Order: sequence, then C-alpha cells, then structure tokens
Amino acid sequence: MKLVATLLVRDEADVVRATIEHHLGQGVELIIAMDNGSVDGTIDILREYERDGRLELTVQPDHDYRQSEWVTQMARRASTAHGADWVINLDADEFWVPRDRRLRLVDALAAVPDRCGTVVAMRTDLVGLPERGNRPWTSRLRWRNLRTVSERGTPLAPKSCHRGDPDVVVPQGNHGAQGPLIGPPSPETPLDIYHVPLRSWEQFRRKIDNGGSAYAANVEFGPEVGWHWRADYERLRDGTLERTYRDRCLSRRSLVSGILRRTLVRDRWLEFSLATLVDRLEGDSTVP
Repeated sequence: MKLVATLLVRDEADVVRATIEHHLGQGVELIIAMDNGSVDGTIDILREYERDGRLELTVQPDHDYRQSEWVTQMARRASTAHGADWVINLDADEFWVPRDRRLRLVDALAAVPDRCGTVVAMRTDLVGLPERGNRPWTSRLRWRNLRTVSERGTPLAPKSCHRGDPDVVVPQGNHGAQGPLIGPPSPETPLDIYHVPLRSWEQFRRKIDNGGSAYAANVEFGPEVGWHWRADYERLRDGTLERTYRDRCLSRRSLVSGILRRTLVRDRWLEFSLATLVDRLEGDSTVP
C-alpha cells in the first residue's frame, strides 16, 4: 500500500522538518509539498528532502490562499503521478497518528475495509504555559486539550484522509474530500491528530499575518471562509493579538481547572517521539 501526503506551507521553519520526519516515519513514502512564498528558510528545508527524493516541491507565489485549488492539484498528482492508495492532506502544525500507538499510519490505513474511501481523524490541541526562554515547544506543549473548541465554542473540526482519486476535490480547510472513486467514509475513527498551533508568540504572529492578509486579498471568498484567521488578523492590526495569544495558552489556574475537570490530560507521546529526531538529525536547530 502506498501512502502519500500533501503539504501546503508558508514560513513554518520551526516545525516543518519535524512534521516531515514524523510522517515519513509513519510510513508516508512521498510528500508532495507546495511552498507559498516562505522567507524564513522553510523552502531550504523542503529542498533538502527534494534532493533526497522523499519530497516533490512546487512553488506557488500568489498570496491569496486558494487552499482548495492548490491542495486539490497536489492530491490529484498523488494519484495520477505516484499511484497513491491513500492520501493525507497535511498542515505543517499537524502530526497524524493511529490511536493504537503500536501501529504506524500506513498500517492503520491498510486495515480499512476496501469499501471505505475516507477515514476521519480527530484533532486535539497540545497546549502549555506561555514560553519562557528558549525551551523547545515540545517540552512546553505537554497537555492535550480533550475539549478543544474555537472562540465561538464550536469543537475543533476533524480532518480526513482519502483513497487516491485522479478527480478528487479537497475543500478549503482540508477537512474532507470528494471524488468519483472515493467510497463512503469508514465508520471507525482509528486516527488522531496532535495539533500544535501555539508554539511561540513570534510563530503565531507570523502565521496570522500571513494567513489573515492572504484571506483579505482574496475577494472571491465570503467573510465566513477563514473567519478565525480574519478575526485574529483584525486583532493583529489593532494591537490586541499578543494578549489573545497569552489567553489561549494555559495559565496555572486554567491548568489546574482542566486537570480537575479532566479536559486536560498530560500527553508526552509526541515529545518523546520527536526527541528521537534530534539524535538522528544531529541536533538540527529546526527540530524541537
């Protein structure tokens, strides 16, 4: 079984190597990546994996965040050019894992019945106290928020992976897939996603500046498309985004409350898993 991932990325040098290495270790054979005009060294990291033959790279300079169009192109190429049996459409801050941690992603997907064409993966945020000093984000984000919700109070939307299809369409947000060769969804949900959107204030500020300005530049999307990016972009513009960032990190009070209510559980699996990359990659500074 051949598992291929797509990755649309812009200015994620602090996490992208860990994301790539994690998924290659989970049985992904190839990553089809599109760099959307990174200026922080992200593209240099991508080119390293391109030279090794483990990543196929294209560059998309337009900053209007046509995510559905671009990811659909990559997902179709995964099927037509690389014969993918399954495709995962990644964000740089997502780490997909089987719920049974003894397995790899490729093993979990190989066990999906042939009649099923998509598999849902539930997302939960890893959170921690605000950063102090130069500690890596993996040593800080040790708490899994089992009730991750948006500022509107809605649960964090799951993602899904899909069987390869040359005519697949991936909607904005990467939350699903439709295609003539894709069967019904699996009734089982054997996959989880560790989501790490708050790795540092500087990383978060850059992400909102990039994403919010891109949505603002796209006149084809209505205001509900990317509403959370737009809301945070307004906070960036009026000077309140850093306060919002600090509020979304844990405080000592909210940590104790979450433990008592059992909405926060200590989860260091990703930290320990990524720690092995430090040894393998000789302490590269872009690996936590």
